[in-house]
Amino acid sequence: MPQEPTPALAPATEKFTIDSGPMTVELRSATRGLTRIGGGIVRFDHGGAAEPWKLPYEEILCVLTGTLRIKFADDLLEAGPGEVITVPYGAEVVYEGEPGTTAFYALSPADWYRKTPDSREETR
Repeated sequence: MPQEPTPALAPATEKFTIDSGPMTVELRSATRGLTRIGGGIVRFDHGGAAEPWKLPYEEILCVLTGTLRIKFADDLLEAGPGEVITVPYGAEVVYEGEPGTTAFYALSPADWYRKTPDSREETR
């Protein structure tokens, strides 16, 4: 008989915590049985800007603390606590945060790294 789906806490784990320059990404959903959506926490402990990244997924970010900036093309979005940024599939962006910035993110598909040949090796 199939097991009934149940909610679960999703703590950070070292295996799914990736340092990406000034940005630390904690993929919290990796071991929680989700197949359609992934999510976690992104932190800029000391501030700075990450390398440009072309998204092989759709993403939503909700700023928890500090100020998160998303640079794209010739534009800039800036969000503070409680504000939400949406980033469409295929957008090329640079994530930037002031020291102490944290945000929750959700992305789909959850297994984007398995389907993207040029994905970051650390996420496999």
